Amino acid sequence: MTYPRRAARPDLLTRIAAVRDVSATMRQIDLIGPDVPRLRCRPGAHVVVRVPAGNGEARRVYSIWRHDPASSALSLRLALHDAGGPGCDWARTAAPDDRVTLEPPRSKITLDDSAAYHLFIGDETAAVPLLAMRAALPRTTATAIGVFEAPGPADEMPGPDGVPPLPWVHRGRASAVASPVLLQAVRELALPAGAGAAYVAGESDTCRLVQRLLIEQRGFARKAVRVQPHWAPGRPGFGAGGD
Repeated sequence: MTYPRRAARPDLLTRIAAVRDVSATMRQIDLIGPDVPRLRCRPGAHVVVRVPAGNGEARRVYSIWRHDPASSALSLRLALHDAGGPGCDWARTAAPDDRVTLEPPRSKITLDDSAAYHLFIGDETAAVPLLAMRAALPRTTATAIGVFEAPGPADEMPGPDGVPPLPWVHRGRASAVASPVLLQAVRELALPAGAGAAYVAGESDTCRLVQRLLIEQRGFARKAVRVQPHWAPGRPGFGAGGD
């Protein structure tokens, strides 16, 4: 039996309204467009951006920092890597009034409203969706804890205004792949009572190891650990559907 192919979702045409650096290794790109108000963006969602690549284009995945339907605005935050490639080139050269084509937002991890508390863990690339999710929690009733990792203090991404910060640990010049620094920080976290939900994002091997640690050593149920790998060494376009 053959099944009809799922209809392709329409592209979204936007342009860049502003570009600014929010840390030594993180850049915010603010987009506007007539289709932005109708988007359905859950906290933690991401979009695929069609970036220039030679004579064509490449698909790269970026997390949504803010969606403001009233002003037709969508903000992305992008990690600035030393490695080359079309995504890195676009992140460094994007400028106001550039045209940008997006694919509609997607969500892999979402908040569990039934959790006794919320645990956020990841590297600097993970801070974008995870802190956006944290900002969506009720500030007076939800307990949020966690830890993020970055090379150093200058690489820490500031969170939303008015939301108390979560702690950061620093790996220095060590690799972020299978990071022992972040794993040790997770081992040392003091956890509240009750059944919490954990949200883990960032480098693929680190995500897998943190997931195992939470389940095998910290008492989390497997279904309570939500994982979203963002990148893997030598795999450009990771998470963009195979490009």
